[in-house]
Amino acid sequence: MSDTSVDPRSEWILRKTILPFIRAVWRPTLRESLHFPEGPCFVYGNHSHNLDPFILNLFTRWQNPTSGVLTMEYMRKGLVAYLLKGIGLLATRKSVPEPHLIRAIYKLLDQDRMVVIYPEGGRRWAGRPEPWMVSTAKIFARAGVPVYPIVTHGSYVGWPRWARWPRRARIQVEVKAPLQFPKRTKWEDVLDQLKAPIAQDENVVDPAIRPKSAFRPAEGIDKLLYRDPETGEYGGLFTPDGTYVENRAGTLRLKMLPDSTLLNETTGDILLTGDLYEQIQALPITPNAAGARIQNNVAVNEERKYPDIHPLGRAEAQLFDDAIRLKLDHETQTLALEDIRFTSLERNSKLQFTLDDRMVQLHFDREGSALAWSNALRDLQGPDPSLV
Repeated sequence: MSDTSVDPRSEWILRKTILPFIRAVWRPTLRESLHFPEGPCFVYGNHSHNLDPFILNLFTRWQNPTSGVLTMEYMRKGLVAYLLKGIGLLATRKSVPEPHLIRAIYKLLDQDRMVVIYPEGGRRWAGRPEPWMVSTAKIFARAGVPVYPIVTHGSYVGWPRWARWPRRARIQVEVKAPLQFPKRTKWEDVLDQLKAPIAQDENVVDPAIRPKSAFRPAEGIDKLLYRDPETGEYGGLFTPDGTYVENRAGTLRLKMLPDSTLLNETTGDILLTGDLYEQIQALPITPNAAGARIQNNVAVNEERKYPDIHPLGRAEAQLFDDAIRLKLDHETQTLALEDIRFTSLERNSKLQFTLDDRMVQLHFDREGSALAWSNALRDLQGPDPSLV
């Protein structure tokens, strides 16, 4: 079996395990579409739900599942990695140039495969469009195959990235008309045409899609709303019971509704998590007395050769204007910001730094938010040149 062929054993296991769960919880349907695309083609869309790529496979034929790329964090070892590789998924390290990956993608197209790539580089945190990976947009424009935008209605309200538990939304998948780009199409026009079909705000959905109930819907919200919007305190918001969101100052109490909106029971106002997240992003960062912009206790892992990753222990991690300092039990490591080649967010709680000789991973498993660190680093280092 080549790396890009379909192993029927892998496909059978995935179709008999994940897809029945998806049907039972979200009952996905095609909206205004009689047929789902078939390869060779690209498929892209909004991506907020943990299982968006698998939802699409409810509408594909046996031995013709979607292929695509997936972050290396999911593809290291074990049964899950074996199954995903078995249906033709390719491992990628976000933001890192990978010419071999482009060749592998073209090989998939040569095999008449449908290739799913989410061009924002991962799941949306707040249900709103994020910057695109430049390399992905260029592949779409130059491959010479149809590029299908697909909108998954209910993706964010069905299972937000930050949420611990899913919600019973009624997901609808809308396949839009394919795009193709003549060779002389201006780059700005290419981007505009690609971004427009999936640019909607997923915080607001049709009542027919909106979940009516949810189990502990506020759990995990501190990963997204990592600062108190009133005081600016990191870790200032928490949920005492999985339903209400409160601040440690005792001046804010909001009820998380099943669709991930927040109700102020005093005023009756409904707040969007996307709006609160943008409000938090706009807050200034004031370094502490030692000059650290942000600090947390984290688990530290190191990778010198993929896929082998090794724990280094726990550390007090501090972000300064020019470096990250990791105070481990046996040593203190300093990662100069100028030596960090690439930074990526993995899953909900891991932040990875690629240096010349290794990869260092911070796992925010007890406190803090990997998203908070990622945003603070962006403020220091400037926009990622691989994003548009």
